[in-house]
Amino acid sequence: MEQGSPVLMKALLAAIFVLIALMALIALYPGLQQLPLTDQEFTISGNLVSRDTGPGTIYVLAIPLNDSRKLREIETEARPYASQHVAAYTTLIAPGPYRIQVTEPGDYVIYAWKDTNGDGGIDHEDYREPTGWYRTDDYLMPTSVNVAPGRDVAGIDLALIAPTPYPDEELSVSRGSGGGTLKTIKGYPVLHLRGTDEERAYAQGYLVGPQIRDWVEYVLIEFYARSPSLYENDLLPFIRDNFSANDPYIPVADAMIRGMRDSGTSMRIGVLDRDVTREDILAINALYCLAHLRDSIGDRATGERNSIMCSNAVAWGNLTQNDELAGGVIHGKNMDGENDLRKVTVNALLIVATEPEEGSGKMRVVGIDWPGFYGTYNAMNEEGLILVTHSVGYGPNFSAANLLEYSTLYMETLQHCRTIPEAEAYWMSRDMTRTGGWNTAVSMPYKTDPNGTPSVTFESDSYGMAVRRPGVVPPTGIPAILTTNDFYVYTAGGGTEAEAAANGDPAPILLTHYRYRAMNDTLNRFMNEGRSIGTGEMIEILQAASNTTEYRGITEYSYIGYPDTMSFAVAREDLDGKILDASFAEYTAFSFEEVFQ
Repeated sequence: MEQGSPVLMKALLAAIFVLIALMALIALYPGLQQLPLTDQEFTISGNLVSRDTGPGTIYVLAIPLNDSRKLREIETEARPYASQHVAAYTTLIAPGPYRIQVTEPGDYVIYAWKDTNGDGGIDHEDYREPTGWYRTDDYLMPTSVNVAPGRDVAGIDLALIAPTPYPDEELSVSRGSGGGTLKTIKGYPVLHLRGTDEERAYAQGYLVGPQIRDWVEYVLIEFYARSPSLYENDLLPFIRDNFSANDPYIPVADAMIRGMRDSGTSMRIGVLDRDVTREDILAINALYCLAHLRDSIGDRATGERNSIMCSNAVAWGNLTQNDELAGGVIHGKNMDGENDLRKVTVNALLIVATEPEEGSGKMRVVGIDWPGFYGTYNAMNEEGLILVTHSVGYGPNFSAANLLEYSTLYMETLQHCRTIPEAEAYWMSRDMTRTGGWNTAVSMPYKTDPNGTPSVTFESDSYGMAVRRPGVVPPTGIPAILTTNDFYVYTAGGGTEAEAAANGDPAPILLTHYRYRAMNDTLNRFMNEGRSIGTGEMIEILQAASNTTEYRGITEYSYIGYPDTMSFAVAREDLDGKILDASFAEYTAFSFEEVFQ
């Protein structure tokens, strides 16, 4: 060893000399600092604020941008901070400054939540654990942070937010000869509204005002518009200028605002720095038209488009000839794509029982909806007529001045029509312009006309409509009809049923119509197995649509209507069980009458 020491010493001195030379070279040529070292760390820092003052560990995650699309799945993991999709995390014991270090340069989404129950997971039920992410003043969805070698990133501020859950106690209010009650039935919030349009709107504003305010900020603006300036400068002016068919509903929106104010609701919309107004209520009820408009303008930050998908299956007659249904209609619907990150569209799901004033000639309606809607998107009336919604990717006639959103048209139809022919006649006679491309699955009790057709699809847009009847496209030869987000007999942008396709043939079901094909394949499997269609089979059909190549994990709620027995069942995304697709969650059954009691 002693003889080798001089050799070792010379080698060590040479290494030191090389290192000093390299450091000098890097100092002279800063560009060389961009070469990342394997043990290098990059710091992202900022300040985290929260109105929640209770105990709990705050987790701050750095998620690579390409993995941020997995955020909904990450949230279902027992310990999201340990997910393979999370590059790094840090914790805080209270709001304040944070620092998080990543080992690779690149783009990251910064997401945080407060673990109030100490289980290491994210509890979204009733907004128990506030969440937040890095966003900019004009892009409210998660915004990526670019981390480059040699440059730490500061000022990445976060705010943890928890919207307002429905109250535990029952609430009631009277208004004129009407009013309303908010209560919980079988674990679901039920809003029973009575009286004139204005009286019902006032009661809704009074009873669920905080939830309406949250819906405006966190769904309408944050999730759909995504940009406050886009919402204020483009979307709301379109409502003012192009929706003259809304004029009869302006007093309804005003009544809802009065109810909110009279209940003491905080009206402030933080991202707009103003109070909720009539125009925001009108915008809620024109939700999908605004989504079309937003897409036509193009998101100024990312170019992303909203995902609005829905799936529907109806069967009756010899397909449902069993002890449960006795040949009656079963109508299943998945509501897909309205999945805001704060879970407002899940936690704020609301069963709305609408009871018009006596002597009006209008029928009662039960809708599965959200707060702030005087219209409805999925509902049944007291005669068992059902209308449910499916957006089709065609925008409205943007130059039309007399637009009316389908949610309002649905409510009008259900209040005035008892059968499918009456509904079709009403749509053809209503003096207005419908908004964008739209498929409406319509059903009525089989007993209404056993020799007729108890379910069809209205394919429509601003320029016209066609009625697609069972058997025109698969499934054929059986009493069933399926609906997703494509036209098969109507030509978008104009035309009639007779002009729908060349030679009078319907459009083909393409290989990319995954959900339609999945439902049809499941239906055919049941037939091959000799199984009739009951609730269990309908649930399997809806599950097949929720779990396809096209998408999975975005069904926020599922609905099954039984018009012959005047009942329905609902399932929503299971926030406790971490089941993203509602069709795989537990269904709860209701009779039509019990939600009016």
